[in-house]
Amino acid sequence: MPQAKFKELLEELDGNSVETLLSKNAKYSIDVDGDALHNFRSGADVGGGTMAQACWGYLTKHLVALRDKVQKNDFSDRDDLLEKCQDSINYIRFLWCIGNDEYSKFTKGKSNEKN
Repeated sequence: MPQAKFKELLEELDGNSVETLLSKNAKYSIDVDGDALHNFRSGADVGGGTMAQACWGYLTKHLVALRDKVQKNDFSDRDDLLEKCQDSINYIRFLWCIGNDEYSKFTKGKSNEKN
């Protein structure tokens, strides 16, 4: 694959995925005081786990769908492939945010211990 095509495909993959993520996330969190992680807090509550575990579960659904495509070597639905890849990347982004949310709680607790 030529470098130009490689670059083109990566730009398509990244394309508007962040804008889509921000737009969808704003709609999901609008009724809950703007909590960007609301779905994961609720998922953790329903599933009896952590926000990260809930997010991992959502990510796993997309990874299984991608694995099925890989195992079958079936990439005939390009739009579906793009969506699954973008959603997987976005769940990694959510994990990054969840991890940082948890980290801030940890470091806040540590700073309170010093006082």
